[in-house]
Amino acid sequence: MDGSAGRGLPVLHQGVPLDRVLLRALQAVQQAVCVSDLSQPDQPVVWVNEAFERETGYPAGEVVGRNCRFLQDGLDELGIDARTPAARIRRLVEEGRDGTVVIPNRRRDGSVFVNELSLSPLTEPDGSVRFYVAVQRDVTARARAEQARDVAHREAAELSDQLQRQLVPHHLPRVPGLDVAVRYQPGTRADGTRGEVSGDFYDLWTRSDGRSFAVIGDVSGKGPRAAATTAALRWAVRGAGGGTHRPAQLLNLVAEAVHDALDERFATVAVVGLDPLEPFATVSLAGHPQLVLLPADGPARLVGHPGTLLGPFGAVDVFDTEVPFGPGDCLLLYTDGVTEAGEPGREALGEEGLLAALGGSRDPQVLADTVLRTVTEHVAGGPTDDLTLMVVRRTA
Repeated sequence: MDGSAGRGLPVLHQGVPLDRVLLRALQAVQQAVCVSDLSQPDQPVVWVNEAFERETGYPAGEVVGRNCRFLQDGLDELGIDARTPAARIRRLVEEGRDGTVVIPNRRRDGSVFVNELSLSPLTEPDGSVRFYVAVQRDVTARARAEQARDVAHREAAELSDQLQRQLVPHHLPRVPGLDVAVRYQPGTRADGTRGEVSGDFYDLWTRSDGRSFAVIGDVSGKGPRAAATTAALRWAVRGAGGGTHRPAQLLNLVAEAVHDALDERFATVAVVGLDPLEPFATVSLAGHPQLVLLPADGPARLVGHPGTLLGPFGAVDVFDTEVPFGPGDCLLLYTDGVTEAGEPGREALGEEGLLAALGGSRDPQVLADTVLRTVTEHVAGGPTDDLTLMVVRRTA
């Protein structure tokens, strides 16, 4: 540089003014650029480059002297609302700040495109802002792809929610001789928002011979695939229950049926067989946490013999355990979201913590709420895993 030229701007080699080079550069760039003058009424456009003309279809002579809002004319007639991004643009300009706003615009031929508008104020020596530079980029293809993605995610979430409602319904069919309470609480993140749908499920039904099955299970993973796999497992359990009244045999039938369907996933399932003529319940566990027996008179204790989880193996080692289950006795079935609940840096609730929290009440609804409250207090507002439970009490 060798001093100044013209209006005091520096010059390049061989006396070429810098402002002329910058103007040529702005004309050469492929992105649309326009400059607005805030000192004039309605803040009109005072300059556009050739890329602006190509992108919008408007020649410079039809743009200069108008406020850029004319690119939104007619959008409301098409049902397109540009008020929110337009208000943000006004706020940025009023406050003299830079920023990026995505706003729908119309070309001269009436076609609509999505405009990513990057606004930058040109600050005068006294700190005021007279001119604003707007660099535009057509992001229509990206916006459509994001919209399609959002629609797909929304549809998948709706499908998952429908599956979840089937897997963990608020109410189960009434079974003579039993009082039942169920609870499902989806996992939460550290910020309190809900996580993806889970692979938890529970079920209760009565066979034609009067025997009943109470079932709870947990498929690994989250999201739509886990929910779909869980639905298949639930119906496999129902189907196997029609061929046997022994829980262990039921789980063996299910293990063989869902081995391939689970793919790389695994599942834990607890099955309780109930016969109204027998003073006991038969418990079988496929990798599932032990159940809690709450006698009408006596302390709570863990019951059931741990067995092989479902998925990795075509056959499982599971065992039937007969548990005294008379009038007033309760069984608590739950997923590991209960015992593994814990605030970061703090021990999980564990089986001992669960047993200690269960008081003298044998009301299924009270017991279910007690478990939820205990987990909530233990995590102290921290994240939780999916939590599912069922309380079954034998009536007189």
